Amino acid sequence: MATFAEFFAGIGLVREAIEPLGWECVFANDIAQGKAEMYDARFGLRDFVVGDIRGVAAQDLPAEIDLVTASFPCIDLSLAGNRAGLAGKHSGTIWPFLEVLAAYSRRNGQGSRPAAVLLENVTGFLSSHGGRDLAEVCRFLAALGYVIDLVVVNARWFAPQSRPRLFVLAVRADDANRCLSTAGPARSSGAVTRIRPRIVRRFQDAHADLPFVELPLPEPPQNAPHALSFFLEDLAADDERWWPDDKTKTLLRHMAGQHRRRVEKLAAGERNGVATMYRRRRNGRTVGEVRDDSIAGCLRTPQGGSSVQFLVDCRTGKPRIRPLTGREYARLQGATRFPIRVSDRQAQMGFGDAVCVPALRWLVRHAFGHIVTVEKPCEAVTPPNLRPARSASG
Repeated sequence: MATFAEFFAGIGLVREAIEPLGWECVFANDIAQGKAEMYDARFGLRDFVVGDIRGVAAQDLPAEIDLVTASFPCIDLSLAGNRAGLAGKHSGTIWPFLEVLAAYSRRNGQGSRPAAVLLENVTGFLSSHGGRDLAEVCRFLAALGYVIDLVVVNARWFAPQSRPRLFVLAVRADDANRCLSTAGPARSSGAVTRIRPRIVRRFQDAHADLPFVELPLPEPPQNAPHALSFFLEDLAADDERWWPDDKTKTLLRHMAGQHRRRVEKLAAGERNGVATMYRRRRNGRTVGEVRDDSIAGCLRTPQGGSSVQFLVDCRTGKPRIRPLTGREYARLQGATRFPIRVSDRQAQMGFGDAVCVPALRWLVRHAFGHIVTVEKPCEAVTPPNLRPARSASG
């Protein structure tokens, strides 16, 4: 069985995604105690180190690791942050992680360094500081003896959630022949595809000194197999999480015309009668902005006024509004069997700051499958008893 170490592990959705593929987690690290609590409920903490990445040393890791993953903080790379890039105190934690990786490789010798490295972050990583941040990280990996593929995978191809993410996939140059396509270096083809969009190709073209390759990844699915309504909890009409009628009416009254019309169409039966909504401050007033498709917006942690995502449910013909629950966050991340023994807010913190399980499972299976000798039978992401929720009047 292949082994992996999961840095910035959060609640463990990387582990949730790839353990069924034949990977064994031998080390995990995260600084957040609340996320460690959720990780513990699913996996236990035997291999989990709670603490700052700056306190982790190469000797803390087991002697042989095949894959190292890092879903490092995105706040300084995202539109929601201050765009400080890798100089920021959050996203900049990738540097102590890379130093641990370098020290680990020196400790074990270049021939026994991890076979692969996977980094995950928002697509803003491609343009942070004019591309210099990502280029520095790629040069660091190249200096350790890795060749690199850059791909964008959107959760919406696997689950009803818009969540594009950049993945930096690095494999050892001395082992690359086992996994590379006959197409050769990425710049040879230069084809713009869904997983290697124009922004990726432009970055590669602008950094011809970096050792880019194309891993043999197939075409991803076109769309998720189920719409948003399939993943909703069946809350009772008197559940306290539903907004009072007067609060709902006030928000609807303040909506811009296009968003109010979207609610009217939901009440008429379009898109199964449900959609997600964010609250925004516009011209000094709080308004609701409703999506016009059958998927959720990108899940985020419930920090800041525009980060919580709400459900607009018109299946009874009357609009009702409530926040998405922690269990719905889990389902939209593909973690349908994950135990939740914490509050909705804590669950939203954990799942909103994680990877989409089926998307990552698809990627690792095809990018790093050559490392795994035996793949375990994989559980279906959607359990057989998951069904569409009843209407609010239930």
